[in-house]
Amino acid sequence: MDLQFRPDPALLPHAVPGGVRFTHDAAPGTRTVALAGTFNSWVGDACMLERVSPTRWQAVLPVPAGRHLYKFVVDGTGWIADPANPWISEDGQNNSCLTVDDAGAVLMRQAGLGAAAPGPLHARAALASPDWLRDGVIYQLSVPAFGGDFDGVRARLSYLAELGVDILWIMPIHPVGSAGRRGTAGDPYAVRDFDAIAPDLGDAASLRALVDAAHARGMRVLLDWTINRSSIDHPFTRTHPHWYTRRADGSIYYAVPDRTEFAGFDLADRALRHTLIDSMRGWIERFGFDGLRFDDADITPCDFLDEIRTALAAVRPDIALVSQSYDEFHHLAACDLTYEGGTRAMLRRCAHGTADGAAFARYWNESTYSFPRGALRMRWLEDKEQGRASAFLGRAAHRPAAAVLLAMDGVPHILMGQEFNEPTWTGWQVLFDGWRLDWDAFDAAAYAHYQTLIGLRRRHAALRRGTTTFLDGVPAGAVGFVRGHEDERIVVLANLAAAPRAFDAALAQVRPLYASGWEGESATLAPHGWMIGTPDAIEKKGATKAP
Repeated sequence: MDLQFRPDPALLPHAVPGGVRFTHDAAPGTRTVALAGTFNSWVGDACMLERVSPTRWQAVLPVPAGRHLYKFVVDGTGWIADPANPWISEDGQNNSCLTVDDAGAVLMRQAGLGAAAPGPLHARAALASPDWLRDGVIYQLSVPAFGGDFDGVRARLSYLAELGVDILWIMPIHPVGSAGRRGTAGDPYAVRDFDAIAPDLGDAASLRALVDAAHARGMRVLLDWTINRSSIDHPFTRTHPHWYTRRADGSIYYAVPDRTEFAGFDLADRALRHTLIDSMRGWIERFGFDGLRFDDADITPCDFLDEIRTALAAVRPDIALVSQSYDEFHHLAACDLTYEGGTRAMLRRCAHGTADGAAFARYWNESTYSFPRGALRMRWLEDKEQGRASAFLGRAAHRPAAAVLLAMDGVPHILMGQEFNEPTWTGWQVLFDGWRLDWDAFDAAAYAHYQTLIGLRRRHAALRRGTTTFLDGVPAGAVGFVRGHEDERIVVLANLAAAPRAFDAALAQVRPLYASGWEGESATLAPHGWMIGTPDAIEKKGATKAP
């Protein structure tokens, strides 16, 4: 997230001989302080800090290169973000962040980053991504929740085509483990067989028919992949127990707390890596998937991701790999797309009146110019681990927020049902008991809004590939920027606030392409209004009115 205070450098994580030193000033009477994060699978007692003064605690921990999230665990129960670190994660889970470079130096995100003052990693070029991903709009769905089975999803492809999305992300379709199962259906990410299809979803022929039908409509298809674990009853736990993380007594476990249905892979094992890569390659070759999305990639060794890229690109040169992480290093050789959830959080702050257009611009600059040059980010209002955008932002603020999402740089992501304000999703745990989309709650106006925004993005290259320039003087509760590509410029204004907002009078000259609540003569947006328009060309078809 954006940096909201200036830190004391002495208290920030920093490189020392042996790794990274973490410091925590705790309240008097604190008994223990531990460090948990992506570097130790979030185990709450794996790294205990030493008391070095009556209230100060420290530890030095070897940390590999890449972005890492962490919290302090106080007295065994209080999981808190680092009070000395102003850099909070973009994943909506209030974790502290740091990045370690190849030489072991700690790179904390700095205030004031931008085109004139980029961060050190921006000098390095990101992996070049295929055009179909760069220009696409992702729609994530669960097969049973969205259509029941493969044939049911195939029957709804026309719905998705009319919406305008062109990349389907299909959540795991493998058989789910029985041991430790949560709910009646189980966690779809607790995979019991990486080479099989869950029988209630259909067979190989129906899956192939779904992928072929999507391709015939010009859509690409991504398969969700659980990369660092299996179900606790996967056959590998019996035939290859050495492929798993094990306790001192030899028992297999998954280090992440409260995940007893999983068995964690020991990805240092070369034979395991080869087996998993062969399985991934088989799905690409047999069914024509266009890419994979890696669950919990932030706790997966980066060199393994690099190996996967090399192997799969040899089969499909235009493959896309999506990392569920916020790791700058994943862009260098392995993955095309990482998550970007800070936009969602900043839009909520705008909706609540605690951020203005300048704060939004600062966040965008700091997050963009701390990443490798050209890194492609997946922007989202809804994620499988979060609830609905309307609940997070406020129902009225959802529509201007969607206007921002579909007009920004990066690749927009839509979670099934987001486009029609489906109200019952609260997180992927609902899938454990066979949850289904509530199609009876269909909001036609919300669907038409997303449909129009995606159509604008498709028609205007500036909204897909253009540079981003933020407008000055944007009032609190609002966002304003310009996307520019070749000779086209598109102005984007959104009012997340519950009161009207006035913009620079010069914006009265903009011709709206799609607007709601825009008063051109006074350059004013009504509460929760938006305006997407062009200042330098007349759209032949004129403006699109809000549904």
